[in-house]
Amino acid sequence: MIRHLNAAELAAVTARLLAERTFTPVQLIDMLITEDCNFRCDYCFVHGKRPKRMSEEIVRATVDFLMLKSRHVRNVELLFLGGEPLMAFDLMQLTVDYGLWQAERYRKQLSFSMTTNGSLFNEEKLKFCRRYGVKFLLSIDGDRETQNMHRKFASGRGTYDAVASKVGLMKSYQPWLGARVTPTPENMHKLVHNVKHLYSLGINQFIVGPATGLHYSNEDIEVVRESFMELGDYYIEQIRAKAPFRFTFLEKDMGDAPGSKRGIWGCGAGRGRMSVSASGEIQPCAKVQGLNDLAGIPQYSLGNVPHGFDNLDVRREFIAFSHNKRTPCHNCDLKDDCAGGCPAVNFEATGCIHLPDPCECKIARVMQEVKREIQAKLEELQAEPKAGLAAAQVA
Repeated sequence: MIRHLNAAELAAVTARLLAERTFTPVQLIDMLITEDCNFRCDYCFVHGKRPKRMSEEIVRATVDFLMLKSRHVRNVELLFLGGEPLMAFDLMQLTVDYGLWQAERYRKQLSFSMTTNGSLFNEEKLKFCRRYGVKFLLSIDGDRETQNMHRKFASGRGTYDAVASKVGLMKSYQPWLGARVTPTPENMHKLVHNVKHLYSLGINQFIVGPATGLHYSNEDIEVVRESFMELGDYYIEQIRAKAPFRFTFLEKDMGDAPGSKRGIWGCGAGRGRMSVSASGEIQPCAKVQGLNDLAGIPQYSLGNVPHGFDNLDVRREFIAFSHNKRTPCHNCDLKDDCAGGCPAVNFEATGCIHLPDPCECKIARVMQEVKREIQAKLEELQAEPKAGLAAAQVA
């Protein structure tokens, strides 16, 4: 039975929709199609695993939500997360099928990507990914000792062999294969060794970031500096050799104008990017969603996909993360580089999304110093061919 809205309800809905029009369109949704995982990585930002999956209704509602809330934006994306998304492969297939149908109706270009531990890949799933352009990022930390240190199956067994044995198969379907490498204080000293090991397996793109939510002593942070400097030098060696090797830590910000992040929170959480849980709850990002056993941070719930946004004040708070909100950062010379830190990491460490974790501040400073040093070396490298060409022309 359809219930008609009364005048006051209609006015409230109209006001909310008009307010939404002033916000950034939604362009990317982290889609937690399952909250279950066959791994139990001890540093995972998703606290708690449970056999909860999206219903088919929530899958369709999530796609519909993206189509509507992206408004005039033509290029939109769904990122499959979990848990381990390949544990809900049938829902991934449904999402792609329904999503492409809706994208055609709305005249949008919809792309798909996935973060996976890789252990459940087989020919069928890889063929599907290639056919529909589902790009996947592999979570793997390094050699057998390193991978098995923190990334274990639910049974407690190490996961290295199950993943490494499939890298060749993955690469045959996605030649440019990326890895998310998460070093911890226990294995940071092996970072370059582990990257080289993964490169030898066939992985050629690396997203590397220290595990969050852990304690790093001053000695540990110095090892972070040394390890990333060494990795930066290795990256330069690969650039010189024109090898198929990418290190996004040094690439993603290159070419940015000085101060380009001024006054802006470092990620897109709550702006153009949202996270939707298996139950359909909307939160600013997957990391916020993953806190408190996947219930997220209750006060930062934005609504649910069947009904849309119902807490615009929360979204306004994330969008308005300007300088005056980051009071602990006011006197920091890096405030426009790290932009106040990750909201979820901040909340977990300090109980406030605006108050950075002091340990993360130390790591951020080291990372920025390393980046500046390595980028200076890269600029020298980029000038070398020009100098050689000029000398040849003079001769």
